Amino acid sequence: MLYQALTQPASIGRVLDNGFKLFVSSLKPILLLVAITASINVIMQYALFQAMLPAQQVTTEEELAAQMLDMMPQILAISLIMWVISIILYNAILSVVGNVHQGGSGDLYDALMVGIRKMLPVFIAALLYTVAVSIGMLLLLIPGLILMITLLFFQVLIVVDDEGIIASLKRSHTLVWGNYWRTTAVILVPVFIVYALIMVVAIVGGIFGAGGDFETMDATMQMSFGVFDIVLAVVSVLIVPFLDAVFVVHVGDLKLRKSGSDLEQRMAD
Repeated sequence: MLYQALTQPASIGRVLDNGFKLFVSSLKPILLLVAITASINVIMQYALFQAMLPAQQVTTEEELAAQMLDMMPQILAISLIMWVISIILYNAILSVVGNVHQGGSGDLYDALMVGIRKMLPVFIAALLYTVAVSIGMLLLLIPGLILMITLLFFQVLIVVDDEGIIASLKRSHTLVWGNYWRTTAVILVPVFIVYALIMVVAIVGGIFGAGGDFETMDATMQMSFGVFDIVLAVVSVLIVPFLDAVFVVHVGDLKLRKSGSDLEQRMAD
């Protein structure tokens, strides 16, 4: 399936189709990175799972609260490490997708270097994104929903286009403004696909987990962790380049529209 970047504004269906083609074209150079990311996710999730298990049997709410308080530093440390590693690896995946979009081969080493270099900018931009959306939600629901979509592409602009932290958020807002409903429609399709995949994994996991009784719950959880969470991790990681591909193609389409190509196409039609 040969991928070619859009050269003029396209319909929603064409954007989604091109996004899928970019995803398929990126799979080969990204496969090792996806496998590494999935493996690290499973290890970190298992470490977090073990950290959350009570050290001893508790009989009162006070004992449970005391144990949770003791676990908190370890849980926070593991969560922070997971977040940092995830940002680096997901940046690297996005870098490969963006490089293939631009006609490159998606070199793994270069992508990892980009992932490390862009870790802090993406981290800060993600915090600013969360704050902006949260404030919008608190003031009125609609501003929060608008900002949730208009600021969404900051990571693409930081990793692929080498934009700065504030510049990426402003550029994302500028690109989407005037194309809000179009962008929402483009996002909803892959989100529904992702939701369906997660539901399938959850249902399968529920079927496997339904065989145990309450007395053997702890043992069942530990025995079934590997199988279920490996599947979940692989599905989750494969979802990332798929969403990245759609976002990269859509950002390219928005750039064409903002550059005047949309007007030229309409006049030609």
